[in-house]
Amino acid sequence: MIKASIGKEHYACTLSDGTREIIADEPLDIGGKDLGFTPVNLLLSALGSCLAITLRMYIDRKEWDVEKIEVNVRMEEENAENVFYEDITCWGELTAVQKQRIENVASKCPVAKILAKGHTIITKVL
Repeated sequence: MIKASIGKEHYACTLSDGTREIIADEPLDIGGKDLGFTPVNLLLSALGSCLAITLRMYIDRKEWDVEKIEVNVRMEEENAENVFYEDITCWGELTAVQKQRIENVASKCPVAKILAKGHTIITKVL
């Protein structure tokens, strides 16, 4: 569970998992103090980091020689739908077959699976 807490200061929000804290905020041009990632960028960060970790696990298990993995994630609205784009760069020697396998594994990261499904959000004011 994540707890999000915000006071009267616009718009810095403390996020906690009970052990660690991070700050989410909005940019200066819309009244925030730009102290942390925006909520949308946190969502993209969750996808990008999950993908990078999933690929690192897979590549290590296969014992492929990949020094570094970089994932760039962006979201665009297309036809009233949010579309996520993931660009993956691997530093190492990979064949075309290995690159194709990495593309297939990318859809298996847990956050990608969550985002690819339909969702239900249940809200209750306590």
